[in-house]
Amino acid sequence: MIPRTEDTRAWEVTQPLGRRDLVRARALAEAPRFYDPWVHLAFPSLVGLGLIAAAVASLERPSGWELLTVPAVIVLVNLFEWHIHRNVLHRRTWPLDVLFWRHTPEHHVIFVRDDMAMRSRREFRLVLIPFYGILAIFVGALPVTALLWMVVSPNVALLWVATNMGYVVAYEWLHLSYHLPHESRIGRNPLIRRLRRHHAAHHAPELMQRWNFNVTVPLADWLLGTVHPSTADH
Repeated sequence: MIPRTEDTRAWEVTQPLGRRDLVRARALAEAPRFYDPWVHLAFPSLVGLGLIAAAVASLERPSGWELLTVPAVIVLVNLFEWHIHRNVLHRRTWPLDVLFWRHTPEHHVIFVRDDMAMRSRREFRLVLIPFYGILAIFVGALPVTALLWMVVSPNVALLWVATNMGYVVAYEWLHLSYHLPHESRIGRNPLIRRLRRHHAAHHAPELMQRWNFNVTVPLADWLLGTVHPSTADH
């Protein structure tokens, strides 16, 4: 494995497209031997879907106003996605520096606007969040869950959990779909093509620090004026 230092990381992010193979090889070499891409995809998906099912099964006749939790959480989490992408994944922020290094000097160097497709299933590791990420998000959100449970209602807390976990699973599946080959069955889907176009523009080195930060639905990008003109009307 080639050792990584501050200097090599800074070098990686400035490299032209022809030098990306070295960064790709280094990133794949860091994967443990037991890494299984299908387990990486399945574990957070099953955990997320399991938590959604448990939360929904625990609901007790939610009222109309309680059901409004679902669209409210979608909007709030979409804005949070935009914030994390812009201000954590693209800016070195202690103690979350590792997220920056995994994203900007690695993910963005390997995948660029005109070459977004993964070359093998092992590259799931370069696209998906760490397999334990959904558990970290669930645990990190527990204070909000507890507050909603005690101050608002148990139903609202359960809908918060279900919607939040659903959003994370959707994020993973959508992001992975953007990095599949264009000619694949999923890649040819009209909705995926449209969303991939939005995300691919963000992978242009000259645009990534300012435009198209939403990976799921570009709602926050639209609200905050960060939809790049080249994708605004398509």
